[in-house]
Amino acid sequence: MAKIKGAWRGRAAPQVRLLPEMITYEEVLKLDSARDSKLVPIGVNEEDLQPIYLDFNAEPHFYAFADGESGKTNLLRQIARGISERYTAKEALILLVDYRRTMLGFIQGDSLLGYAVSAAQLESMVNDVFNSMTRRLPGPDVTQEQLKTRSWWKGPELFILVDDYDLVATSTNNPLRKISDFLPQAKDVGLHLVVVRRTGGASKSMYDPIIGKLKEIAAPGMVMNGSRDEGALVGNIKASAMPPGRGNLLTRKAGKQLIQVSWINPD
Repeated sequence: MAKIKGAWRGRAAPQVRLLPEMITYEEVLKLDSARDSKLVPIGVNEEDLQPIYLDFNAEPHFYAFADGESGKTNLLRQIARGISERYTAKEALILLVDYRRTMLGFIQGDSLLGYAVSAAQLESMVNDVFNSMTRRLPGPDVTQEQLKTRSWWKGPELFILVDDYDLVATSTNNPLRKISDFLPQAKDVGLHLVVVRRTGGASKSMYDPIIGKLKEIAAPGMVMNGSRDEGALVGNIKASAMPPGRGNLLTRKAGKQLIQVSWINPD
């Protein structure tokens, strides 16, 4: 093979570049060409190892599936950091739902509106969100120009970030159910929902009022490590055995992409 390669005088084939098993958030930022935008970086793609972004202005919500120790909380940390770095507190606030408290203290400053670690806490916060979003709905007197510029209300966007959604949505209670009807109207009311949950048992969540609605409106999503037995979870994507941080991302703009989520220091 070496002799053939040495005798070849034509153009060399491009070297195949493989996704790294680990890339840090800082390394992704060095490649970041959208630093001054609202695009949130989460890792690199397989095609050219360039940053992959979530565009919450174009597609307001996001959900992901991954089994334990596969990187779903790290993914959520990354999204939280990106939101707090790309938006000011006047532009966006974060409500973090974290029953296992794995992100305790991670979000600092004025961007954190609330931190829910129990169903009782979350229910109270969701009631406030419901009332706020209801006031933001366009009434009959809203003009076409106002609809175009979304100028009939003022205030920050609201990002609800949910870790371990399977702990939140139980067989007896789901405090987030109350806001499910706002999900298709997200751009009108400035609401964003980001949900991560384990792959195990995910097939049943397709009938859940939140996951089911996200799937219905074709929200972008990601499927990471897990069992294929759960069936199609995002679009037609099934889970499969993957290293931590690896997954298939599906968006309307780019379709299906294999990506490596970057690692961010949890401290």
